Amino acid sequence: MPSTRSGGCLCGKVRYEASDAPVLSIQCYCRDCQHISGGGHAPQFAVKRDTVSRSGPLKTFHLKSDAGNDLEFGFCGECGSPIYKTTTLAPELVFFFAGSLDDPATFTLETKVYEDRRQPWDES
Repeated sequence: MPSTRSGGCLCGKVRYEASDAPVLSIQCYCRDCQHISGGGHAPQFAVKRDTVSRSGPLKTFHLKSDAGNDLEFGFCGECGSPIYKTTTLAPELVFFFAGSLDDPATFTLETKVYEDRRQPWDES
C-alpha cells in the first residue's frame, strides 16, 4: 500500500486522509464486522491515530465487543457508508474499511482474524 492514502463514503461528503503507512491490515470475520459490512467479513487497515484527518458528516455507534473491548464505528451521516472503527484494545490506531479507499486495489491483506466465526458461505 502507498504510504499516504485517502478515501471516503459513497456520497462523497465524508473524506479522510492518513499520512503514514498502515501499521497492519486484516480481514475480520467477527459478527460485529459481519453486521457492519453486510457480508461475511470486513477488510481493514490500521494507521496511527495522529496521522489521520477527517471531514464530513460523521456519525458514530458504540458497543462492547465479544472480547470486552469498547468499539466505536464511524459512518457517513448522509449515506451510511462505514468508514472506520476504533477499539480500546489499540487506542492509538484507527481501522479504516478497505472498501472506503479511493483506490481499494492498493489494499494488501496481511492476516485474517476471527476465522472461527467465518460463515460457511463466505469463501473469501
